Amino acid sequence: MKKERAFKFRWTSLLFYIALCAIITAGLTAIIALQKPIKEWLADFESTYEEYKPKNQIQRIFDEYFAQPDAETLIALAEDKPEYHVPDTYEDAVEKYAAKLRGKTMSYGYLAGTDQKVINVKADGALVARFFVREKEEKNKYDQPIYELDKIVLFYEKPLDSINVLFPERYKAYADGVEIAEEYVTASGIKEDEREAVPEGAFLFTYKVCSMTGLYKTPKIKVLDDKGNEVQLEFDEEKNLYSCKYEYSEELKEQFSDYVIEAATKYAIYMQNDSDFAYVKKYFDPDTVLYDDVRKNPGIFVWEHDGYRVENAEASEFFDYGNGVFSCRVKFDHYLTKSGKEDYLDRCDVTWYLHKADDEYKIYYMQSH
Repeated sequence: MKKERAFKFRWTSLLFYIALCAIITAGLTAIIALQKPIKEWLADFESTYEEYKPKNQIQRIFDEYFAQPDAETLIALAEDKPEYHVPDTYEDAVEKYAAKLRGKTMSYGYLAGTDQKVINVKADGALVARFFVREKEEKNKYDQPIYELDKIVLFYEKPLDSINVLFPERYKAYADGVEIAEEYVTASGIKEDEREAVPEGAFLFTYKVCSMTGLYKTPKIKVLDDKGNEVQLEFDEEKNLYSCKYEYSEELKEQFSDYVIEAATKYAIYMQNDSDFAYVKKYFDPDTVLYDDVRKNPGIFVWEHDGYRVENAEASEFFDYGNGVFSCRVKFDHYLTKSGKEDYLDRCDVTWYLHKADDEYKIYYMQSH
């Protein structure tokens, strides 16, 4: 029968197990010690990774600039600025764009085929802006790309209103209180005047057209005459045209109608040799060519008659040129009569030009029509 071996204590075995326990204890201690940093690292990695996902970076850029958009700030950042023309102002342009954003629900979406680097911005579903993002050269601590705003493009409302104004060349036109500059003149020297020439101190009635385009709204148009008085405008909707003409003076008409009709009728009577020059000379300026022409009238166009009468006399078209000069038009029927013959009708139609001479208005030029 085999004899069993009895257990024999060895110091080497004891040391081995002590060392093993120490190692295990150290490992467990290290694991316990590292548990918190690892947990914190994992938490930081998770939150950072989520924060720097492209979609979240784009969301932050959108929130910063477009969630509660300020039109003036966006316009300042955008490469293209709004188009506007006088009398519209920069403030008008800002307000026009702000109206597209105000009170609207803002949203965004990626422009197809741009690798989520170009984003469309909408206000209540209407496209109002587009922004571009780019990657910075550096990356975050976990080697993720960092996005930043590259540029902003705004979709402004195009100013499409326009207006045309036809007015006398000597007058001034204003749009919303701003004088319409010469750069807006599209036509000038437009003549609605049968006269080919006028004497010194007068002028032809010529007009110009100013055209203003690219406006956000139709401005209020005002025209002042050469004396600073506002004149009445007419509007042709089909032509989109405001217009006015040289205005005749009712004041001059009331003051001088009788005088110029008297001068014209006496002149006609004199020209038919029914009076002498003394009958008419007080109406004419003696320092003019016209005065001498009237005085030297040879009477070669006198119609044979033994009586006359004047009917239907009227004075109109009184125009004040300023500086003591005005013109007017006088019309009447001058009948020349002769016993046994039919009356001869000499229709008279003349424009007188009068200026002040010795504190009285005298005729210094005339045109027959």
